[in-house]
Amino acid sequence: MLKLVMCEFAKLKRKPFVFLSLLLSVLMPLAYAFFLADAKTSVDAVNGIMSSLFQLSAYLLLMPFLVILASNLLFEELDCDILKNLLTVPVNRTKLVLSKMLVLLLFSIGFMAVGGLVNFAVLLFQGWKPVGFWTLFLVGLEEGLIMWVGALPCVLLVILLNKNYIVSVVITFFYTIINYILSMNDIFLTQSFGLNAGTLLPGPLAFRWTYQFYDQSRISAELADLLGRISPYFLNTAQVFSVILVEAAVFLTMISLVYRRQEI
Repeated sequence: MLKLVMCEFAKLKRKPFVFLSLLLSVLMPLAYAFFLADAKTSVDAVNGIMSSLFQLSAYLLLMPFLVILASNLLFEELDCDILKNLLTVPVNRTKLVLSKMLVLLLFSIGFMAVGGLVNFAVLLFQGWKPVGFWTLFLVGLEEGLIMWVGALPCVLLVILLNKNYIVSVVITFFYTIINYILSMNDIFLTQSFGLNAGTLLPGPLAFRWTYQFYDQSRISAELADLLGRISPYFLNTAQVFSVILVEAAVFLTMISLVYRRQEI
């Protein structure tokens, strides 16, 4: 399994899309850097710039990137007739697809890490103190895990559609926008923990978890009002990770079964 993961990583060196994606992970933070002049305290600056990473880069960029990269990893062997040779070695198809999913997970965490470190550099360059930054940085890495799990249904769809990249990506962008909209809607942010959209979808789930880690010692009146409405519905770490572990197990099992039964 480790050798398969290393082989998948070796392939990434030949994929410009990977490096372009990591470059784009800094796009939102750099764009938000122009608004840091409006921040009144270092707490506001850190909260604001990390919020841009959590709510823009993660929601709007990361999930589509994961699905596009998954399409490339899953079907490159088929396009080049390499999969037939791999199966004669033999290579277990379940291990093969799971190694690809692990590469996607590491890419997701790396995407958030790069964006977070750029945020740190921007804060220091503009003279702000990184008050509470490292707590939010670690939260960002864990949000990478949540976004990876959130992308798995779309990866499953990619396999089911069997190389219909355009349809898969269009559906993924639609799914991404829906998650972003729901993460901004009080109706879904104020649902109890349970079998509902506010708990099961990655957008509201991540929002209800990450927001409690912002430094609330000196926040704006607007943010205080938002926190006052949704704080009773915050989810703790055990709740969030129990949800994503179950979802990951379900979708990885389905992905493995569908990929294993596909015709070469």
